[in-house]
Amino acid sequence: MISVDIDRHGRIEVAEKTTLLELKTLVGVFEEPLVPVVGALYNNRLMGLEYPLTRNCSVRFLSTRHEEGLNIYSKSLSILLHAAFIDRGPKNALLKVEHSLNKGFFFSYIDGKPLACETVRRLEERMREIVEKNLPFEKYEYEVEDALDLLEEIGAWDRYYLLKYSDRSKTTVYRLGECVNLAQGPVVPSAGYLKVFGLRYYPPGLVLLFPETTDPTRLPEAAEQKKLFQIYSEQREWSRILDVDSAGKLNRLIIERKIDNLVWVTEGLHEKKIAQIADIITKNASKRRIILLAGPTSSGKTTFAKRLTVQLLANGIAPEVISLDNYYLPRERMPKTEAGTTDLESLNSLDIDLINAHLNALLDGKAVTVPKYEFKTGSRQQEGRNVRLLENQVVIIEGIHALNEKLTPYINREQKYKIYVSVLTQLNIDVINRIPTSTVRLLRRIVRDSQFRGYSARETIGLWPEVRRAEDRNIFPFGEEADIMFNSSLVYEMSVLKGYAQPLLKDIDEDDELYSVAKRLLHFLDNFLYITSEKVPRTSILREFIGESGFSY
Repeated sequence: MISVDIDRHGRIEVAEKTTLLELKTLVGVFEEPLVPVVGALYNNRLMGLEYPLTRNCSVRFLSTRHEEGLNIYSKSLSILLHAAFIDRGPKNALLKVEHSLNKGFFFSYIDGKPLACETVRRLEERMREIVEKNLPFEKYEYEVEDALDLLEEIGAWDRYYLLKYSDRSKTTVYRLGECVNLAQGPVVPSAGYLKVFGLRYYPPGLVLLFPETTDPTRLPEAAEQKKLFQIYSEQREWSRILDVDSAGKLNRLIIERKIDNLVWVTEGLHEKKIAQIADIITKNASKRRIILLAGPTSSGKTTFAKRLTVQLLANGIAPEVISLDNYYLPRERMPKTEAGTTDLESLNSLDIDLINAHLNALLDGKAVTVPKYEFKTGSRQQEGRNVRLLENQVVIIEGIHALNEKLTPYINREQKYKIYVSVLTQLNIDVINRIPTSTVRLLRRIVRDSQFRGYSARETIGLWPEVRRAEDRNIFPFGEEADIMFNSSLVYEMSVLKGYAQPLLKDIDEDDELYSVAKRLLHFLDNFLYITSEKVPRTSILREFIGESGFSY
């Protein structure tokens, strides 16, 4: 017998090798209609319900009201979709997960003919049939050589190369019908758990819709993200040029010693895009002189602004760069969060009147003194940097609220360019498993906070949920208002960040409540082979996070 401490149910003794699913039934864990329990935290490790208990432990069951539970749910849905596609999709065609879009996941379709709306209808019909039959997600443990034989036999080359270049001796495979998935974390026990979903025809592919933690009983309403989709489409073209769209292909290039060329081309594409943006700004510099730059945390906004400045200088434009951080109100005048702390993320923490007065003065050719904000004292120093715009020169305003029209209500919209910078990852783990952009940004931030701010990985991870909530309020709703979007992701960056992030994550102990996040990130990094930072150019956006940049910050 082993002792199990169950969240909200107390401590009980059960027989060794009792599964989490059996334990859930034994203690009568409450489940709402359409809100299934899909997994559990077992000693702060995320586990599927099929997992057998082998030692004294603590257990917390997770439903789709929890972020970890919803991740299990959406991952399982992706496998369900691929199983349906194998059954009902055109032969010799491939469905590939790409990125998030409109509150779901966009899947591209690879074949000689466009995906038809009728095909999407048949796929959803087949998915619901599988759910109704409650087909099991079968779990198998393979020797790597046997798993490679299986993947070669079914032509799953994305998963084949992912496994081939790993250092594992064994691997776990989940199988639903004819869909074979290399385990990237737990899935639900059977398809019957997956009742809330939808498919939407979205040429040239489709969007898989699933619920949110705030209301997991129904599908959310989603606004169109046409500009974001256009940028992702550009990234798919970059992936085609680079011929790297999965972790396995990236690892193969590293093994074949072709990574240098990939780094150069990837950075070259960045530079080309920044130069194009600079040309657009230069062409309209006499009319649109205020450049508003925003993006979520760890998107590389600071380095982007510096590289954009270089390109503008090459065009004869000498921009002034001003951070919104300098326009914070005195701390005693800032709004408070629900917890009673100063809300630095609120738009109302900024001196909007002063910002607009300064911008209008600059447009009129007058000099202004940009204040300097002291975060330690929570006060603004009057002595600061004197700034004046010469004829046909521009000013770059950088900050989280820059795209929000309420920041600059006294400036005519026709005088502003809005640029949105984000990490829109074009790389996937394989055709079934995507790489969330939030995962890339979190790893960037963990490394940067350790390198330059003295924060541990645990501290950064602990703050992450509140950072994400602030982005949902203040940044993401305004992305579609941008005139220009720039994708700061680099196809090779995970292989560099791995060497920095792994030791930081391993410092988080098993008894820590954040261990599950650290373990998930470590498992994620295991998909990539390591490359040294020496290959990263000094002007790269990645240098903002790993250090030794050619720019000063």
